[in-house]
Amino acid sequence: MGLADTIMGLLAGRSWRVASQAAAQASEPLEFPAQITLGGDKIDLRPMTGYDRAVMLDFARSLPPHDLLFLRRDITQPEVVEDWARDLQEDRYVTIVALRGTQIVGYATVASDGLAWTRHVAELRVLVSPSMRGLQLGRILTEQAFAIARQRGVRKMIAQMTLDQRAAMRVFSHIGFEREARLRNQLIDRDGQLHDLQIMSLDVDEFRAKIDLMTISAQHEFV
Repeated sequence: MGLADTIMGLLAGRSWRVASQAAAQASEPLEFPAQITLGGDKIDLRPMTGYDRAVMLDFARSLPPHDLLFLRRDITQPEVVEDWARDLQEDRYVTIVALRGTQIVGYATVASDGLAWTRHVAELRVLVSPSMRGLQLGRILTEQAFAIARQRGVRKMIAQMTLDQRAAMRVFSHIGFEREARLRNQLIDRDGQLHDLQIMSLDVDEFRAKIDLMTISAQHEFV
């Protein structure tokens, strides 16, 4: 078997999917502050600070109600954003904000609940303004949150979303997350309608084991 045939064999089926997911994972976070161009606009990326409370409230209150359904806390309330700022100060949360000018247009958070028995777990929360959707900002923020979580030694990452957030599911699947649980009627909107909650997760150790197995298989093929 030639080199090209061997590579194609290794990239077939599930091995190809795992290799593609590994390639999509950012190995290191960007050096912040950073600037990118999306849709002709300059977008600044940097860590959130307590001084961002007011602009975060403006961002949250500009979102459609459905976008807030899967969030653990109502970030349209000043006291909730105050708690968020406190979590940042105590290093329980890391949040990267995306700004167009002085306005927040998206963010990614790596959130820990601070409990000893789940200290290896972090939730990745990503939210993007409707005006920036379809421009890859969600993918960039998700990749940065993933890289930050891995840098902090997180061993299991989770993400939560409603079933109709298919774009978010595709982004998380792209870097290796899988559907872990679906909670029926877990969320209720302002009109009293119930919605299912989808939980996706990625076990870092398990994913690394898959990559190691692929590497060993490749070494055997080329010997």
